[in-house]
Amino acid sequence: MAKTKDILCKVWLRRGSDGILSQRICGGRIADHLPTEQPQISNRQADMLVRNEWGELHHVEFQSFNELEFPFRMLDYWVYFRREYGRRIRQCMFYIGSEMLRMPAFFEEDGTRHPFEIVNLQDYEATELLASEDWGDNLWALGAKGERPVVLREILAKLVAMSPEEQESALTELTAFSGILKVDELLSQKLKEFPMLTVDLKENAVIRPLIEEGRQEGRQEGRRELLLDQLNEKFGALPAWASTRVHAASSEQLELWARRLLHVNVIEDVLG
Repeated sequence: MAKTKDILCKVWLRRGSDGILSQRICGGRIADHLPTEQPQISNRQADMLVRNEWGELHHVEFQSFNELEFPFRMLDYWVYFRREYGRRIRQCMFYIGSEMLRMPAFFEEDGTRHPFEIVNLQDYEATELLASEDWGDNLWALGAKGERPVVLREILAKLVAMSPEEQESALTELTAFSGILKVDELLSQKLKEFPMLTVDLKENAVIRPLIEEGRQEGRQEGRRELLLDQLNEKFGALPAWASTRVHAASSEQLELWARRLLHVNVIEDVLG
């Protein structure tokens, strides 16, 4: 997911930052991008930190699935950036997933409440984003409200007007996003309608790994959801720590826990 998110972050580095969503999330045009890597003791890197044309600092996180601990992670980022820059940090989560958004726009626990903004791509009309002259808006239209085959055809029509160099970069971004939305097969089909776009998704050395990464990510999310359903069925409502462990688990851990589930009757023994 890290490579895919890096590519999508770079959408706002291309063709300026006049897009509808770019200005909505960053509070204006992006003036410059700031470092996001935190010290090794934290071992965490945010998706994007920018200074806009008004001098405001905006921290943006891309999120493609519902994550129980995400609000706490936003608080964690805010504390670091507030200490590092000594000024107000505006935070936004840009939700680009295909499932319904179920995360709150705040962290709250024992009197501590930390709000942040959520921009949900599913709230936007694809036609509005396709009408924009900004490539980022056109790309995000695939995850907005609209018939995906129709939207994808219009996106590819926009690609035709680009130079070969722009086409390859834009198609890489489109492939990364289609992997997140699990519509990469639809993308391959629609490309056949545009023979002038000569990039072969399965043969291109840049794009091919992204297709496989998207598919692997989809398979892993499927295993994760299946294990959560099985745990709920066997043990009832799961404690927060159990859900957190499952959401943070690797493919190998998920497979190990699924096998353990068949032989043990205590949740701590499954996820231990």
